[in-house]
Amino acid sequence: MRAWQIQRHAEPADAIARVEMDAPQPGPAELRIQVEAAALGLPDVFMCRGTYAFDPQLPFVPGQEVVGVVTAAGQGSATPVGARVMGVTAFFKGHGGLADEALALDASVYPAPAAMAATEAAGFVIPYHTAQLALKTRGGLRGGETLLVLGAAGGSGSAAVALGKALGARVIAVAGGPEKRAVCEGLGADLVIDHRDGDWAEAVRDATGVHGADLIFDPVGGDAFESALDCIASEGRLLAVGYASGVWRDAPTRLLVGKNASVVGVFVGAYGKPFLEQVHAELLDHWRAGRIRSLASRVVEFDQVVGALGEIADRRATGKLVVRVGDSPFLEDG
Repeated sequence: MRAWQIQRHAEPADAIARVEMDAPQPGPAELRIQVEAAALGLPDVFMCRGTYAFDPQLPFVPGQEVVGVVTAAGQGSATPVGARVMGVTAFFKGHGGLADEALALDASVYPAPAAMAATEAAGFVIPYHTAQLALKTRGGLRGGETLLVLGAAGGSGSAAVALGKALGARVIAVAGGPEKRAVCEGLGADLVIDHRDGDWAEAVRDATGVHGADLIFDPVGGDAFESALDCIASEGRLLAVGYASGVWRDAPTRLLVGKNASVVGVFVGAYGKPFLEQVHAELLDHWRAGRIRSLASRVVEFDQVVGALGEIADRRATGKLVVRVGDSPFLEDG
């Protein structure tokens, strides 16, 4: 089968190569999936560089998110052969989605409706599950509250903007540059602030009448985390979702006490499959009602993976870049 394999740690152009290899065999509670499409993300770049938290042993096939049809099921798997699923691959074992066939834990996949395009389903689970758990479960977002989304044109940020609107929040998005601002506006953000224009935390305070943001979705970390604390509302919650900047930061306890504010961690992996199935069902209800939509910003062909990873590495990509891997019998965008 065709596959893209990270063979050494470097920038994507020097790290990854196209190879031919045997299809992987599923172990207990594992599935083999014939891949229709795979979504790319910043973790794939980090894996090329060898800086990701879950870094498989070289050489390995990256690609965290896929949609496809189950072609083989290991002992103890509940998902039947022939089911169409979307979810997270066993990339941490070296069998990710940038291949004709990938492995996934049975606990990490969810139903993919026939009416959902392969290019949409490929990048649905990680961003939207993260956004739902962050905003609703961990953040307790209430209708009418002000939600501030950092990195709002990225994968998880885009999902947070769309879902925040679906949940009735006033959404302020922070992004950089005209193209990324346009993405946020298209997702329904009430206000988009370009962080390149100056002190965006001050702009948030001005836009909220000095009240600040009730809930802050932060997949960036680093300096952005510290700036977010400058515009958090009294009794506000800052959701620590990720560290696209490459570093985590700590919040000063004195500031949190003074504002009755909280920093709340968000980790999808801490939840079991039964609860996540409920999360997935709620999200599909939003999707069927048209309240949330595809995050796929562009579809690239299998041979274009290196260039697409380069765009993500250079922070030029918006939304989700999706790789078309196989011929899908299901609906396609456009």
